[in-house]
Amino acid sequence: MSDSSFDLTKFQDLIAVDGAPRAATYPADWVLENQMGPNALWLVEELTAAMDLRPGMRVLDLGCGRALTSVFLAREYDVHVTAADLWIDPSENWERIRAAGVEDSVVPLRVDAHDLKFAEEYFDAVVCVDAYEYFGTDHWFARSLLRFVRPGGQIGVVTPGTTQELDGRAPEHLAPWWDWEYNGWHTPQWWRRLWESSGRVDVDRADLLPDGAANWLAWEEAVLAADPERGSAGVAAMLRADAGRTLGFARVVARRPETEATGGGGERTSLWKSPVAEPGVLAERLTLPQYPRSAAYDPAWVMANVMGPHPLWLMEWLTGAMRLEPGMRILDLGCGSALTSVFLAREFGVHVTAADLWIAPGDNWRRVREAGTGAGTVTPLSVEAHALPFADGYFDAVVSVDAYHYFGTDVRYLPTLARCVRPGGQIAMAAPGTRVDLDAEPVPEHLSPWAADADFWTFRTAQWWRRTWERSGVVTVETADALEDGWREWLLWNRTCAEFADPAWTSGPAQEDPIVADTGRLLTLTRVVASRD
Repeated sequence: MSDSSFDLTKFQDLIAVDGAPRAATYPADWVLENQMGPNALWLVEELTAAMDLRPGMRVLDLGCGRALTSVFLAREYDVHVTAADLWIDPSENWERIRAAGVEDSVVPLRVDAHDLKFAEEYFDAVVCVDAYEYFGTDHWFARSLLRFVRPGGQIGVVTPGTTQELDGRAPEHLAPWWDWEYNGWHTPQWWRRLWESSGRVDVDRADLLPDGAANWLAWEEAVLAADPERGSAGVAAMLRADAGRTLGFARVVARRPETEATGGGGERTSLWKSPVAEPGVLAERLTLPQYPRSAAYDPAWVMANVMGPHPLWLMEWLTGAMRLEPGMRILDLGCGSALTSVFLAREFGVHVTAADLWIAPGDNWRRVREAGTGAGTVTPLSVEAHALPFADGYFDAVVSVDAYHYFGTDVRYLPTLARCVRPGGQIAMAAPGTRVDLDAEPVPEHLSPWAADADFWTFRTAQWWRRTWERSGVVTVETADALEDGWREWLLWNRTCAEFADPAWTSGPAQEDPIVADTGRLLTLTRVVASRD
């Protein structure tokens, strides 16, 4: 706890430095309460002074800690920040982000720097303050990180550094306080050589921050005076003993070359070859009056990226029972090729996280850019449904089309998902289903070709889903029904795909025989919509 007798105005004066006037405007108690080492706001201000950040850019704050730097970036540069950290709970960061009033600009995520789940070339810049030394000292990491930065984008790092290479040996005058992790501290020249060895960046700047050692010591002494439990007497003693001879802060800023060949250049963005059909044939056959919004999308584009039943028809039906408003944050879970994510962004002006485990987010990002998102946005991520990296209560709604039944049949799953939705927000799914529960009934002969596949047993009735969701104790089910004549729409889609789509797909998942034989007796499409309690 801070010393109640300590004057925070005095603390504010103590931590003011010439090189960081913006940082001085942030409340002293907020900075003190959330500090995790050197003054992150000083460091991010001096780092970004050497970068080219512009309003609207997408910026990854890697190793963001308690998200102070993310708040600073959003406020000072009007950029959209992904606040990524492995150790700090994104739910705690989300509370800080909302309290700072930048919830529309900062997304907190739990992220391992060595297992990044983003789309290639998604970010305009990466910023890393007092963290890169923990995961970026090997020769492979910079090259890996650069995949996620667009050509012409920047990477900026500021980290404790040294005036000369120590080669793993602590100077005698620092030995009493030396910790093994300090071996990740290097000179700016060392970092320059490491990054340039990747062959993927042009290093614009590699230097020591002016007065870095003196400012670091001033900060440590101010924290100790204000709150001894938060400060580090050992670090302060080490900095005093060093007196600027060895320690400081290394700042490195590099740019991915504009001319570098981009991933996927010249390759098609679709999953399958485009269907071959006379102009207007697909639109005439697949334009249904109950789906006016879906009719605005090129059916050839949908067919070239299909993974099952018509995804836009299902999404239009599903969202017809929801309360989506412009600006909402939506998780499209199991988004597949992101067609549904594009639909949501364009039709409702929402901000969509397009999450899928099997389709590469880089491929989805290319599809999203090609299609456009209207007033909304789409952020593709690689996500395992049972290991969601999001903050509690972050989303206004979750939607899942032709995916939830693969991972959500266990009654224990829904609470895992519901924690990511704000109270009163909605969770909705649409998927293939049945009109009767087949657990207690023998499978009819005409469905035996499908029943041999384990996935068939994830097809459930709307009533089964209602019971399962209500038993979870975390939602109130608002809608649980089957699509009237859903089997006919399913059959129409499958027959059209069989006639015109890429045989590589239609020879497998698009087989229609069980649907033809069933004629709507058992097979259907189900929809469930619930509100988070």
